[in-house]
Amino acid sequence: MGVFDLFGRAPKTKDNEMRYATAVKDYGTNKGGPVSVFDPKSYEDVEKMIDALKEGKNAVVHLEKLKKETALRILDMLSGAIYALGGGVYEMEENIFMFSPSGVEIL
Repeated sequence: MGVFDLFGRAPKTKDNEMRYATAVKDYGTNKGGPVSVFDPKSYEDVEKMIDALKEGKNAVVHLEKLKKETALRILDMLSGAIYALGGGVYEMEENIFMFSPSGVEIL
C-alpha cells in the first residue's frame, strides 16, 4: 500500500499505469546539479532532504523501510517545504517520491 492510499486517493496515473518521471528539464535554477537520493532511517533525516531542496537539487526519497507514521511525518514535512519553495512532488513508485524545486520541470 502506497502512502497516497492512506489519504484515500490514488497517485497520478495515465490509463491506469504509473506515471514515472522520465526526464528532468533544467531552467537554470538547478545549475545542472545532481539528483540527491535519500533513504531515511528516522524523522531526523528530513533536515538533510530539505537542505538539498533549498540548494535547488531534486530529491528522490525512499520511504519503504519506515513505519507508516514516520513516513507520513516525513512526507508532510517535505510537502510543506516543497510548497514553500514553489516546487512539486511526484510519486515514482509505491513509497518512492521525487521532490522537485521551483524551475525544474519533470517530464
